[in-house]
Amino acid sequence: MINFSDTENREKMIDLDKTSLNATLAIQQNLNTQLLTFMKNYMGNVQVNINFNSESKAFYYINTSVSMLTKSNKNIKSLKGLLTTLESISTSMRTQKHTATFLKKIDKYNSQFTKILDSIYENTSSIEEFIHEISTIDMQSLLAELAKESNAELNSNEDIESIQNDSTTINSDELERAYIENTLVISDLQGKVILPYTLADIQEILQTDEEHNYTTISDVIEKLYTKPMKDYKFSAIARFREAYRLMILKEHSSKFKALCLASELFVNYNLHPAIITACDSLDQLDIYLACLEDGTLNEFNSFDIKYEIPPTVLAEEKIKD
Repeated sequence: MINFSDTENREKMIDLDKTSLNATLAIQQNLNTQLLTFMKNYMGNVQVNINFNSESKAFYYINTSVSMLTKSNKNIKSLKGLLTTLESISTSMRTQKHTATFLKKIDKYNSQFTKILDSIYENTSSIEEFIHEISTIDMQSLLAELAKESNAELNSNEDIESIQNDSTTINSDELERAYIENTLVISDLQGKVILPYTLADIQEILQTDEEHNYTTISDVIEKLYTKPMKDYKFSAIARFREAYRLMILKEHSSKFKALCLASELFVNYNLHPAIITACDSLDQLDIYLACLEDGTLNEFNSFDIKYEIPPTVLAEEKIKD
């Protein structure tokens, strides 16, 4: 914090604040790294086919990790903001140090400084407590316990309900009769997800891929574009995993950026994880998320999204009409 009245030592005080804030920033970045390392190691060991509930240890550690990482990122962003403001004040000292505008900058900085530091200290207390907790974890023992936990099904219908309201459905008979191009098909009936494809791409695979001996269009679709629904059973875990894979495998991004996106989407309960899998790029996913947030999914045109329903459902609806 900069003392208004001590005009002779203002520059020294600014330098002192910079040193202090940079030291605090280094501490926060170290805590951030510890959280990211734990999340990477833990998520790498959690098996997708293990069912979790909101009371499980798996859910607790993942959910708390995301919460602590959010606090950590907020701390880092706030500290960088204060340092940027200090740099602006340093620059202004050369030409404006006796003006009212300059004094207002210092006043604003001091006000922000107090509020931000209080918030950072509060967040840091929670972060350090959690890091101490995870530092004592026996990972192998924890995973062994997870395998023994109740396998009660986690109903993920809430995750996709709002999406289904904005997406079209597809009849099972229609799905059997025709190839549905450029469409993500989510089928609870068949227990599988069919990712978007084009027949042109599949024909090229049939003609050029000699290694796998694909024989038919259906063969390519089944082996390259079809995922079992069990991969998306625990939606939060699946969102985390698919977001991480998108950043690493498709965007060739850093692990840090991958974990940041994965942590953000972990708690996006309106996002079906298969949609992340279907996206070819982060830009495509960002467009979908923007449409989802604005309630304009009809404007998303990268690919269609359809949910398979039984033919009897459609028949009953027609009778009612």
